[in-house]
Amino acid sequence: MKKWLKRLAILVVILMVLLLLFVFSVWNGTFQYSMASALGSFGNPYFNADQYSGEKNCDSAAQCASGPIRVMTYNVMCRVCDKNRPEFDPWTERLPYLCERIAKYDPDLLGMQELGGYADLEDFHKVFPQYDYVTYTFGKWAYGDCALYYRKDRFEVLDSGQLWLSPKPTLPFAIAWKASMPRYVNWAYMRQKKDGFQFLYLNTHFDNAGVNKEPAAVFFAKTFNPIAAKMPMIVTGDFNTNSTTQRYKNLMGEGLGKLENTYDLAQTKELLDAASKKEFGREMDGADNPEKAIDHIFVAGPVKKEVFRWVLDSSLYDSDTKSPSDHPSVFAEFNLVLRP
Repeated sequence: MKKWLKRLAILVVILMVLLLLFVFSVWNGTFQYSMASALGSFGNPYFNADQYSGEKNCDSAAQCASGPIRVMTYNVMCRVCDKNRPEFDPWTERLPYLCERIAKYDPDLLGMQELGGYADLEDFHKVFPQYDYVTYTFGKWAYGDCALYYRKDRFEVLDSGQLWLSPKPTLPFAIAWKASMPRYVNWAYMRQKKDGFQFLYLNTHFDNAGVNKEPAAVFFAKTFNPIAAKMPMIVTGDFNTNSTTQRYKNLMGEGLGKLENTYDLAQTKELLDAASKKEFGREMDGADNPEKAIDHIFVAGPVKKEVFRWVLDSSLYDSDTKSPSDHPSVFAEFNLVLRP
């Protein structure tokens, strides 16, 4: 009996040491580096803006504009996030209403947050075969926390990649400034098929811990502000940041590359079902006041920005008693004019 207990104690110690070594290797990035190397999944973190030429945009036509683009951002609340929240239906029951919301606005570009692997990505792709998507993949798996969908009959992707919101931005699944879920910026360099209009589209999901949001906002602006000064840019995401904070100002950047919120530029603004903002006792961010909104659609670049419509939709279902997500959706329709 004593020998058995001794062996068990030794086994427990060995397992604890191995666990500590694993945690340490994840914290310092050794594990992620090894996995990315083995799977060939480092990806393409930084967009090379040198490949863009403003003069050649729209195939060098005298006039160059995007035409009306319908854009939506939607944090759909992850598949497992409803397990301990009885006020929400399970994913399989919420999914039709999430799809209904997307179909309602029929976006050309759609940034979603809190998707998981291929199962989640395909749940939407099956309903909306007119879209293709860009996300981070590693081996046979995917991590769709900020997947971006685009209408494939209208756009083609010339280049794409993921940049991780951490002190090691080129390392997949790198730990942020404080331990958290891995977060990244998903980018796609896109070309409009009918006229050659080119732009950079970004979708992201900032961590909800303030210690990570603060440096993420600075890092985001530092990285993409210089690019936005040169070319048209569309940005969607759950930034866990409202417009009243200094962090929001840091995120927006400055100068020619400054982000502009489509809400501020919109000719018409709509808050749908704002009265139902208290979804089961929890206030939905920004549902009745856009200054509190943490999900945004930004535009940037040396272009004239014509925003026709902006909508924040917190509609409920099941006799207005249930929400498909703990976030409202945000929609904007606009035109980006490079050369009138």
